[in-house]
Amino acid sequence: MPRAYETMLIVRPDLSDEPLQQLLTEQESLLRENGATGLEITNRGKRRFAGFEMKKFKEGLYIQFNYEAEPRTVATWEKNLRINESILRYMTLRVN
Repeated sequence: MPRAYETMLIVRPDLSDEPLQQLLTEQESLLRENGATGLEITNRGKRRFAGFEMKKFKEGLYIQFNYEAEPRTVATWEKNLRINESILRYMTLRVN
């Protein structure tokens, strides 16, 4: 049974518009191919980290994904997020 999820990605701040758009399109395709529905992507903008660095960056671009999917779809997608060098961090929450 599909559940509602929210995933926040922190992306490298040095990506230009074209590679960023390609990354988002790629991630959207992966979710849709694995059965995610109701996908909404929101660019939350560039934010400075609070006194620390993440992979030598002091800021990151925050991208929010809201969608409905099976738990195995989320697990499959997160495996891809882990190996993508453009993504600094991510967090997925199940929305009630």
